[in-house]
Amino acid sequence: MAQHTILSTKKIDPALKAQTEQKGMEVLEQEFITIHPIFSQSKYQEIWPWMGTRGDTAIVFTSQHAVTAVEKYLRGGDAYFVPDQWQVFCLNGATKDRVIEALSEEQVIATAPNATELAAAIIANGQFKQVVFFCGNQRLDTLPNLLKDADIEVVEIVVYETFATPVKINDSFDAILFFSPSAVKSFFSVNTLQQNTPCFAIGATTAEAIGHDTNNQVITSEAPTQQSMLDSVWSYLQH
Repeated sequence: MAQHTILSTKKIDPALKAQTEQKGMEVLEQEFITIHPIFSQSKYQEIWPWMGTRGDTAIVFTSQHAVTAVEKYLRGGDAYFVPDQWQVFCLNGATKDRVIEALSEEQVIATAPNATELAAAIIANGQFKQVVFFCGNQRLDTLPNLLKDADIEVVEIVVYETFATPVKINDSFDAILFFSPSAVKSFFSVNTLQQNTPCFAIGATTAEAIGHDTNNQVITSEAPTQQSMLDSVWSYLQH
């Protein structure tokens, strides 16, 4: 019988979920957002001029969903266009993993655990006067504003849409896991937490979003990965 029950607002990798449950933590999964990639001829025409980007223009991803959407435009039938001149800045964890799968590790100039530090890395690099930011329709202002303040032009291309799918939760849990500010907003639109329920955040941006909706304890994962999140929960619940 499970000693603890945790709620994840995102599907957990099946192998990680099995490992977690072997430790006595039952994981209930309930997604609070859905992601819809944008595929259209007009979007293709918006993206295509940037395929040969080089020099003082960098490519930026802060979401694995953006990488997946862009990758679809690189594949046309049996052909696969590889923009090997792209110089990429992206978040650590799942976003970086998807960039390496879709492009190559050699194209990754720098990574960071959150948007603020990623913007700082781009600015500190000093080479780039313009970035193409592939993002979702609910992207936060953090990264674009920091870059614009540093006189770096930001070209935003929205390649996926996020829709809230709030669900009322009636059970109590030993911990709640959040992986994006959008999911936080959706969750708290219909739910409140008991005061002693801790929240775990995939990164600083998500932690900040949680703090806007509750005064409960918020614990930020050391790394932006599901493994790190679950390790944090395990460590917390042992004390």
